[in-house]
Amino acid sequence: MTTSNQMKHSDNLFEVINPYSREIVDTVPIASAQQIDDALNSSYRFQCNLTGLDRAQILSKAAESIENQKSQFAQLISSESGLCIKHSLYEISRAVNCLNYSVKQAELIDNVDLTSDFVSNYSQSEPELSVISEPWDLAIGITPFNHPLNMVVHKVAPAIAAGTPIVIKPSEKTPLTAIKFGEILIACGLPENMLNIVIGVPAKTIVDQLVSYPGLDLVSFTGSVQVGKYIAAKMANNGNGLKKYMPELGGNAAFVVMDDCDVDLAANVALGAYANSGQRCTAIRKILLHDSIADDFLQRFVELASQIKYGDPMDPNVDMGTVISAEQAKVIQTRIENAVQDGAHVLLGNERDGALLSPTVVDNVSHNSELVVEETFGPVASIMRIHSIEDAISLIKSSPFRLAGSIATSNRDIAERLHNSIQVGQFSWNGPPGYRTEEAPFGGFGDSGNGEKEGVIMMTRAMRRLRTFYEHRR
Repeated sequence: MTTSNQMKHSDNLFEVINPYSREIVDTVPIASAQQIDDALNSSYRFQCNLTGLDRAQILSKAAESIENQKSQFAQLISSESGLCIKHSLYEISRAVNCLNYSVKQAELIDNVDLTSDFVSNYSQSEPELSVISEPWDLAIGITPFNHPLNMVVHKVAPAIAAGTPIVIKPSEKTPLTAIKFGEILIACGLPENMLNIVIGVPAKTIVDQLVSYPGLDLVSFTGSVQVGKYIAAKMANNGNGLKKYMPELGGNAAFVVMDDCDVDLAANVALGAYANSGQRCTAIRKILLHDSIADDFLQRFVELASQIKYGDPMDPNVDMGTVISAEQAKVIQTRIENAVQDGAHVLLGNERDGALLSPTVVDNVSHNSELVVEETFGPVASIMRIHSIEDAISLIKSSPFRLAGSIATSNRDIAERLHNSIQVGQFSWNGPPGYRTEEAPFGGFGDSGNGEKEGVIMMTRAMRRLRTFYEHRR
């Protein structure tokens, strides 16, 4: 079943709403339980006759096609997600990079079998060794709303590179971009059964059916901690045996600003709190600010944050659009107000119009405030005062999240000490915690993940299984 076929045969439609205008962007079909089974069955053990070079060519064509349609793609992303055009264009550039990096993986993946020739001190009297790398029978990808294209590409492109068929469930809030991407892949030559896209509500019902499918080998999930843990429990107790699970969950990244830092650099880095409307798992959630430079830093940071133009996501001059819904904006604002009741001070923002929430700076936030304890998914920079690197380490380690972190300091030893103490998946010195390259491993620990890594190289490897064969000579 392809998405287009699903659209033709489903009478049950779901409205996709523009978070800014609150208008209907489009309607999409809700897959029935039977249609989901059909999708899973059609992809399961699908024998793709494409060579690695064939798959590389499809990925390359898809990257070129998206690049050629980036204006239309950006408008689609912004209309269904509320992200501003600037952020949507950045989303597209990352997706194109991911596809292009996956091209190289597709070219190489079929030629990585290990044989006795690679074994040190191998003797002719020993059994002949062969390690075979081959596609899994079926992968499942479940993606969130905050990166409507990029998260889908980061699961689908490595699967194609590896030759593994995949069924994707995008967020029901932002399915249109995923559908368009799937149509491009089919137009570029991908066999339809290699990729199925299923859309439905309630999301829990769809997820239950997907992760309970007996034939699946791997589930790659990006989303909340609550749902990630639910999926892990569901997979462990459904009677289908152990399956590979790759969760990329929440983050609560701290940016430590030390007293020896370049204040202007640090203030500019701190603007990462507002990238993607603050809806990134690696976005700066809390700024651990050395008290001795607090006044200088806050003056510069508030000045910069106040210059962020927010509003209509379709306006190319706007720097920040909405969060995903008015309901989410209300949750964020409630957390801000609760923090204020506990002694915090709003230095900037906290103005809301529907799903549009202004860039906000909150100072003197308590370490046990929900605003910083939970993953507050929106454009809020929460300031917490520290007096030493020890204070920063203690505060960061009190959180169960272990995805990303960063520090502004002129002292490399201090940066390395923090990095080695907090044990997050990725760390930046004098840069934002959200910085990444597509080739590098990506993922966290604790409530952020189980140590499985994404990134094009690691994900492509994960999309293959290895079998070892020993030939004993007589």
